Amino acid sequence: MPELTTNNSLTNQAKTKHGYSLVYWRYVLAACSGLLMALPTIEPRLYILSWFGLVPLLFAVRDLSLRQCYLVSLASGLVLYLCSSYWVFPFISSMKGYGVILSTLVSSLYWVYSAQAIALVMLLWKLLSRNVVWERVLLFPLLLVATYSIFPSVLPVQFGLGQSHVLLAIQATDILGIYGLDFALALSNICIFELLRLRYSKSSLLSFLLPVLFFSLWFSYGYFSLEDWERRQQGWATKKIGLVQPNDAASIAIPEPKTGYGWSYPPEMEMTEQLVKAGAEVVFWPESRYKGYFDSGYVRAAYLHRVKQLKTPLIMQDLEYVNSRASDSGSNKTYNTLFMLSAKGELVSFYRKQKRIAFGEYIPLIDDSPAMRSWAQVIIGDFLAKISEGKGRQTFTAAGMNIIPLICFEVIFPKFVADAVVQSPSGGVLLAASFDAWFGQTHAPFQHLALSRIRAVENRLPLVHLINNGPSGVVMPSGRIIAQTEAFSKLAVTVDMPYSEHLEASVFSTYPRAFIYCVYGVLLMMVIKRVYVRRLKLSLSKT
Repeated sequence: MPELTTNNSLTNQAKTKHGYSLVYWRYVLAACSGLLMALPTIEPRLYILSWFGLVPLLFAVRDLSLRQCYLVSLASGLVLYLCSSYWVFPFISSMKGYGVILSTLVSSLYWVYSAQAIALVMLLWKLLSRNVVWERVLLFPLLLVATYSIFPSVLPVQFGLGQSHVLLAIQATDILGIYGLDFALALSNICIFELLRLRYSKSSLLSFLLPVLFFSLWFSYGYFSLEDWERRQQGWATKKIGLVQPNDAASIAIPEPKTGYGWSYPPEMEMTEQLVKAGAEVVFWPESRYKGYFDSGYVRAAYLHRVKQLKTPLIMQDLEYVNSRASDSGSNKTYNTLFMLSAKGELVSFYRKQKRIAFGEYIPLIDDSPAMRSWAQVIIGDFLAKISEGKGRQTFTAAGMNIIPLICFEVIFPKFVADAVVQSPSGGVLLAASFDAWFGQTHAPFQHLALSRIRAVENRLPLVHLINNGPSGVVMPSGRIIAQTEAFSKLAVTVDMPYSEHLEASVFSTYPRAFIYCVYGVLLMMVIKRVYVRRLKLSLSKT
């Protein structure tokens, strides 16, 4: 009997050791998925990886408990966001001036938080999925799209980001938005996963009939739509626009004027004069740290004089300070403001940023309480000045164009941009002006341009993407970039941009929430059915 007990103990130890080995391999598979999904966001030529990158993770979480599923999925999410959003580290370091250890800690909190999204998707998948293949094939993309659409994030990174260069794949976003692209990617992943499992199940290929139809429609529409928009653009008249890319360095403090220049005559003005000589009909400056336009009457007078001499509209950005006398709430306010000076040098239009960066420009929930804000600043500090939320939509009119202004990262929010398009006159041009020097020479500015590219297709409008340090570019409604500047360099360029005043809002611009609401509705019906079937089985078992 003692010998038998010893043998059983050894057997259990062997099983336990083998079990741990299997768990380790699941983490390896999960990490592979995270890497496969991240790579296209930093190297667009690897776009194909997104179409099957989640398959290893789906295999990794199979037959796991909820706790193990969460941990394995979390590992996948950490790899995904650590690789795709590695630029968070230099962003925190530049804006806060933290050392390596503290910057790493804050960055890690962001990566761990972001990883919860994919972990939540996989947990819901474990809870709700059944053995019926067609239901599983439909459920997974619904869960992924629904979760990512409601998951709060400071700087969201969507799976469709890595597809911005694949014009055929992004055309249908003018109907379903980037959510539809995420749905297509998730559907591709789950179909590949289920096809690989077919030999272990009794399911037939009929379960994949609807996915085949979906992809046929998606890419057929992409082919004919791309061809149509490319043909249309060739017949449009062009507008010569000037883009100024000063490549200023990031600075927490207000930077001093560069040698040989001053607040009344910055390097951007000299570059603007060159662009006007080259025939620019309107000149755009990117978001900057500080220009002094709203602070100094002398600076305003200097701009008035120089722009009037150039006889060319100028669109630029500056921080706008509103004192208590002009403020409705009776407190001082600071706005991030994009504004236009007419060909006479007069301030004729301005737009105040509405979509602010949480913890960078305001502190969520407690920002309106001075006492709580002061307490929070002791703990987490304050990246910049407190930026107040702008109200109301504004459209600039210059060189015969309706220009829809967007500041900083407002362009990465699809529903926000769609609402701005609908609220503006037809025939618009989207302008995304930003200061991305905080991210250093990383892939963040390129990802920013990639998302702008998808916004142009979603709304079927030309888009001017202007970044302080580049890459800047002009994107057509087809998603094709007709001009792109070199990143991390100082330059000024003119671009002959095709423009049509007859462009109407796309389906997505008009109904940006329609697809998401459909996803919520179908998912809710599947959950209700799942609960009903479970209760029915319980009642039958009792009888």
